[in-house]
Amino acid sequence: MSYLFAWRGVPVGQVSLRRSAGRFTYVSRHLHTRAGQVGERQREVTLRLDAQGQVEGARSVPQALWLWRGPPRHGCVTGREELTGREGPHCLTAANGSEAEGTLLGAPFRARYDARGWLQELEVGESRFTRAAPGEKLRPPPELFAQGVPVEGRSGALAFVPAWPVPERLPAMTAWEAGAARALSAQVHAAFPEKGPGAADWREGGEGEAGGCLAHALRFAAEARARGHHVALVHGLLAVDGGPARPHAWVRVALAGGTLLELDPTSLDAVRPETHLPLALVDPRGSPREAGERWLALLRGTHRVVRRP
Repeated sequence: MSYLFAWRGVPVGQVSLRRSAGRFTYVSRHLHTRAGQVGERQREVTLRLDAQGQVEGARSVPQALWLWRGPPRHGCVTGREELTGREGPHCLTAANGSEAEGTLLGAPFRARYDARGWLQELEVGESRFTRAAPGEKLRPPPELFAQGVPVEGRSGALAFVPAWPVPERLPAMTAWEAGAARALSAQVHAAFPEKGPGAADWREGGEGEAGGCLAHALRFAAEARARGHHVALVHGLLAVDGGPARPHAWVRVALAGGTLLELDPTSLDAVRPETHLPLALVDPRGSPREAGERWLALLRGTHRVVRRP
């Protein structure tokens, strides 16, 4: 059984679970960056289980196995993270039909199950796991980052087929001056000496000195918020020099007078319909659920990218 793994709505990997007689196998294929290059890293762990489903020689239950069929029973067990080997309390605190809530090593989680008790969705902090349908061909997220999405046509504005409406603004956006917003964009750009994907992409405020587009957009949003302004984060695709469209993130700012300004702190290039294609507009600190659902649809191949003259 396979699950798509997303962080803040951005697909970054897949997890596969297998159980056989006396064994439980956890396979992770996830986005991996080294020296600015995007690739894939695969890790596989097989744990031997006793008759009670606990790890042989221990009194712990594999974390994914505890969640896989459920909801689990109320109360706590000692669980083990498959990849790290960390052990600690795994607790179910509430269950309502197909939904369950609790904590994993102290981190709150929410899970949803189907009528047969199989795990369908799991949210832990900023991470979300969504089950792939049986037999479904899902493009690996690392491939999406490395190879991008083919773009049909040679010139014109980018568009999705079928169309994916994206709102112009979010209710929480506040008016700002264009000059101040552009100055912040330049400041954020200069704050990242290394532009390749890095640890800062996985921090809410984009803290760090190495980070890609998501880190730049999150840092811009955090700095704007500190100045009393709220902006929107744009999930989308970037296509340049006639190449494919690859995942990208930038920001959208509301200006005094009702107009909008889009800024790309990563490159400082102009955000144009010919290069930037919005996928979803989200609150930088809000739920990325809509963005995650659209990324998942893109991995399923439900939409094409074209140029409209």
